[in-house]
Amino acid sequence: MRDLLLFGLLAFVLIRTPKAPYIGALAWVLFGVMNPHRLAWGAAFSFPFAQTIAIVLLASVLFYRGHREVKGGSPAAVLAVLLVWCGITTIFAVNQAEATDYLFRVLKTFFMTWVILFILHTRRHVDLLVWTLVLSIGFYSVKGGLFTLATGGGYRVNGPAGGVIEGNNGLAVAMVATIPLMYYLFTQAMQRWVRLALIGMMLLSAVATLGSQSRGALLAILAAGTLLWLRGKHKFAIAMASLLFAAVALHFMPDTWTARMQTIETYEADDSARFRIAAWETAYNLAVATFPLGGGFEWQSAKVSAVHSPLPTLVMVPHSIYFEVLGTQGFIGLFMYLTFWFLVWRQCTWLRKAGRDDLRFAWARSLGSMVQVSMIGYAVGGAFLNIAFWEFCYYLFAAVAVARYVVMREAADPRNAQVAPSSTGEINAARSVASSASASVSGARPGQ
Repeated sequence: MRDLLLFGLLAFVLIRTPKAPYIGALAWVLFGVMNPHRLAWGAAFSFPFAQTIAIVLLASVLFYRGHREVKGGSPAAVLAVLLVWCGITTIFAVNQAEATDYLFRVLKTFFMTWVILFILHTRRHVDLLVWTLVLSIGFYSVKGGLFTLATGGGYRVNGPAGGVIEGNNGLAVAMVATIPLMYYLFTQAMQRWVRLALIGMMLLSAVATLGSQSRGALLAILAAGTLLWLRGKHKFAIAMASLLFAAVALHFMPDTWTARMQTIETYEADDSARFRIAAWETAYNLAVATFPLGGGFEWQSAKVSAVHSPLPTLVMVPHSIYFEVLGTQGFIGLFMYLTFWFLVWRQCTWLRKAGRDDLRFAWARSLGSMVQVSMIGYAVGGAFLNIAFWEFCYYLFAAVAVARYVVMREAADPRNAQVAPSSTGEINAARSVASSASASVSGARPGQ
């Protein structure tokens, strides 16, 4: 049944995309971030949904007579330069074959980000993209939260097989980064049932984050939660709900969870933390030795560890977005990577200012604020994970860049302003796409 639903969804997308390329773009995001086919058990499990959608989408963009315009500003330009640099480092990579394979994965993510920027151009498109990201991760948030409640937090919450969010740590950081987007949609929703559903998703996402038993995600949710409280409109309600949630959760979670979280303070005695620090030192030593290039993608090997690691008999990945980029792309690549996210933060600040100066763009102010909260969660949680090139984050940048384009266009021509909330029309179409995918896999086993 799940296979039939997924193939039915694919047929719908392929039929609609030639006349409305944004549908194909959103479907690409859905299958790339959520990986719903990995929860099926038949032919859909290994079917190339994303590749099929990409072929039809690119063909549709070539012949589409509607909106097609380059946008994204300086972050998009830095992203292009970073991609070129990744190509250069791949030529001189320690493990060239593996690095080349990884480079194509990064190229796919960056290229589709530019495709999204090329065709999306309205506030509805922005909200559609945010909804797609929220539902893609929110499915696992709800399932994981219910699983945690049902099992008393005794088992870890994991994501779908394959991809960045398969493990408990990756999924937990994804949920932390998604909660602020849920709050943005909550502030924009007009229907009461939608607002209540989003509240439930936020609460279950927080429960699932605890259920993941990820120490990095705990730090991330504390950092993101603090900024969310500072930026949110409902400060008292958020504070009370957070205190109540913390009190109940701490009482509810088992002793094994408490013992694991307490190792944050005693990381020196924890093997996992000790190995990660050694991996960070290895990445730094490699970047120094191969300056200015770095070791290239997938540099981890016994040969590298023997020369550059303080634990030369162990082969370890960096487990940090910062040391991941440093080890693979060197100091120059890390500078480009951090510059990109700094510029995205600046665009969010620009949206916040635009919404403060003109009430027509209050939605943009809320979006900019909540994306910055997501970025804080990603920056803190990502310090302990290899998710520097995770597509979710770059599609989130696309939402910010398109929102900036919309605000600039409407500010220049007030007749184009869209004052009404974008909760109908195209958004309903996107919800149906994402909901269909969620429904098709809703019978999957909890925690997997």
